[in-house]
Amino acid sequence: MNKTTIALLLLLAFNACKAQNTLSKVAKKHPNIVYILADDLGIGDVSGLNPDAKVSTPNIDNLINNGITFTDAHTTSSVCTPSRYSIMTGEYAWRTKLKSRVLDGYSKTMIEETKDTAPKLLQRNGYETAMIGKWHLGWNWVIEDEENLEMNPKNPYQFNEDISKKVDYSKPFKGGPTDNGFDYFFGLNASLDFPPYVYSENNKLVTIPTETMKPDGKDKDFPGGRKNDLVGGQKLKRKGDKAPGFRAEQVMLDLTNKSVDYISNYKEKKPFFLYIPLTAPHTPVYPRDEFLGKSKAGIYGDFIQELDWTVGQIVSALKKKGFEENTIIIFTADNGASKASFPEEFEEKYNHKPSAHLKGRKASLHQGGHTVPFIVQWKNVIKPNSKNNTTISLGDLYATCADLLKVKTDNNQGVDSYSILSLLKGKENYSRKASVYSNFAGRFSIKKDGWKMDLNPKKGSSYLFNIADDPSETMNLFYDDSYAEKKEELTLALNEIILNGRSTEGEPLENKGPKIWKGLFWLKNKKN
Repeated sequence: MNKTTIALLLLLAFNACKAQNTLSKVAKKHPNIVYILADDLGIGDVSGLNPDAKVSTPNIDNLINNGITFTDAHTTSSVCTPSRYSIMTGEYAWRTKLKSRVLDGYSKTMIEETKDTAPKLLQRNGYETAMIGKWHLGWNWVIEDEENLEMNPKNPYQFNEDISKKVDYSKPFKGGPTDNGFDYFFGLNASLDFPPYVYSENNKLVTIPTETMKPDGKDKDFPGGRKNDLVGGQKLKRKGDKAPGFRAEQVMLDLTNKSVDYISNYKEKKPFFLYIPLTAPHTPVYPRDEFLGKSKAGIYGDFIQELDWTVGQIVSALKKKGFEENTIIIFTADNGASKASFPEEFEEKYNHKPSAHLKGRKASLHQGGHTVPFIVQWKNVIKPNSKNNTTISLGDLYATCADLLKVKTDNNQGVDSYSILSLLKGKENYSRKASVYSNFAGRFSIKKDGWKMDLNPKKGSSYLFNIADDPSETMNLFYDDSYAEKKEELTLALNEIILNGRSTEGEPLENKGPKIWKGLFWLKNKKN
């Protein structure tokens, strides 16, 4: 072996040791992050947040006791897909071509290749990243004759026909979690009431769906008719392709076991980011038999108690592995409680209110549609059993991760995301001036300085609330002429956030699609 070869080997060994030392320093310096996302959960569905709740959530309550509760946390939308898009990208979803509605199990990916995400940011800064659960942001299946298929005019990421028979399930898909920053993925493409009913691992299906899931839901022959079949509605499943042996009733258990296994078997010296978007209590409301009758709010409450059990299993796994002391645990939800999962008629029957004192549910612009539990435990950093009433957004994950890592990000990424790191540490350095919310129909709401305005083209359906004094939205001031200046102030603030292509500081950007679209009805006659 000549001197040059020896020198080269020594240099490689030195660099390997240097890289390993760097990873060790990263592991010691930065905490693990476990982000648990419930699916359709209101603030009244957590016993530690609602003394009148008819459910018991001791494991979530332990996070409250050991961490901080944000009492005014909001999703960017009151429905699944746009809310999850903001969590991943730090950007309002209506800046994409998706101006309303949600995706289904065959929709194309809505996160563009050039778009940065929170997991990508963490991944390139020394984190191992994993996702176990529901994606609901589309991915690109291998589809026969795709070039001749038309897209749905109401949803630019969704095909205009049933394409299930054109999908080659044996081929890897693109644009899913592993193409958007996750080293590992196990879970579902969309909600548990959308086909195909099959698990995926990384970028391939675990099993080819060769069977058909029978539809479930409201029965037109139910006594009194479909309208009165409230429990039937709780069990909604759409007909579609299904993997042999797939059972909706087992999904929460499968996701729990996968999450626990990931933590228990983790051996990397890097810190990890584990994103766990669960499927409860979204329809179909299917608690396992061991949870039936455990709550006082019917099968919906039982399902929430299974969700709480899952949280307990995840935290226990962190403790057993010795990770809890250096792990940020976040528990939240993608939007408020669903009327399908827990019909409004059941509020009186069970004396349980998923939105607590707030008005509205999932898909609504009212507070109950997008106000969610947001609880963070970070041992030795966050003061136990503390509260913060700052109006924050689930879209703040991207900027918070960048702040945690002390890294600069591209000025054109995370354009609606603000760091909450200082708030977690008991300080008040949070720079968001206004928050924008959207609903299923793509209509807009803005909240700023204790005031909230919802805009609707339908006569008599717009709202203005002094939300600081009237959090339950009981007194609509929109049609009171004495508040004309407040309406103008909020409208101008909303216009600026929308038309600038960003709400953070920086050069204006262009939103995807038309500059003025249907949801911006008040701007349709303006040139700008």
